[in-house]
Amino acid sequence: MISADDDEPLHDKLISGNRAPRNAVFDLPQLYTKPCAADILNALELLRVQPRSFDNNGQDVVKGRTVQSVGVTKYLTSIVSSALSWLESDEVREAVWDAASARLSERSGRTAMGAISRVFTIPRSATEDFTLTLHEPALTSDNLGMKTWVSSYLLSRRLHSLFETTPELVPATSPSVSRNKAGKTLRALELGAGTGLVGLSFAALRGPAASIHLTDLPAIVPNLSHNVGLNSELLSKADSVVTTGVLDWSVAPESPPTSDERYDIILAADPLYSPEHPRWLVQTVERWLSHSLYARVVVEMPLRDAYSPQRQEFRQRMIAVGLAIVDEGEEIGYDDWESADGGSLEVRCWWSVWGWSEKI
Repeated sequence: MISADDDEPLHDKLISGNRAPRNAVFDLPQLYTKPCAADILNALELLRVQPRSFDNNGQDVVKGRTVQSVGVTKYLTSIVSSALSWLESDEVREAVWDAASARLSERSGRTAMGAISRVFTIPRSATEDFTLTLHEPALTSDNLGMKTWVSSYLLSRRLHSLFETTPELVPATSPSVSRNKAGKTLRALELGAGTGLVGLSFAALRGPAASIHLTDLPAIVPNLSHNVGLNSELLSKADSVVTTGVLDWSVAPESPPTSDERYDIILAADPLYSPEHPRWLVQTVERWLSHSLYARVVVEMPLRDAYSPQRQEFRQRMIAVGLAIVDEGEEIGYDDWESADGGSLEVRCWWSVWGWSEKI
């Protein structure tokens, strides 16, 4: 029986006598031997493909026993096409076919994968981290908001240093660290929250000093709320207040928000992917951002050539409504889409912090 606890790569084992490397396919249970369901399922678990990591310069960290990829697709296909007649029941056969089919789908790219859960490590400071668990449903062309994007990951990892190195954001010497000018807890809003990585990171970092409302479109909010629940223990320990809700940028509220309903901080990651989004996004920011001295908008977005006009329009519209850049920069991340050579896709991103120009 193959054990996933053994760190020795299967393809590095040698056949005694001729010292030739063994093919990974022959290390796995062969159907002609009529292996039991447990052995087949254990092998299929070893063949599970996880999405590429955003860490380590795009290089995946492989833990546990690994399997050489040569011949694996053919092996999986043989299981799917087999009647598996020696197994004890239809339910067991279905379980094996489902697992083999899932392994084939995983080898067809990120959009072919089923639902997954991911653990993200986010810095609390230069020496301390915390982890967030996020559920990502299976992706289709019309629900890419269910995926965690690299710009969200980069912004989440930058949040702690933004608070430390950009004093205008939340001045360390000001009562605004935990209270705004009205004496209330700082209120934060995330636009297009997706899986919630940025907003949940903010909540874990700020704890009782701020509340945050995570928003997105109706189809995305249920999974967003689910991810808040997945991290309830962390949020409870941080004494964080997190809520979720629908916010469609294209729809104006029935009445303008009052000053108490506006937010001191607005967060957004990868918010532009259609020609209408710059206008809708800036209108939403203008509508919901507090007019206080310390109000800030924190944005990170990939520098994709196809969306250069939208980024330029976003800048122009932000300036037109009276906002100016407090701080900005560029950084590189690695998304879990594959590049043309099969490696991780390098993505250059632009981050920026905005405040009201007449107050800076």
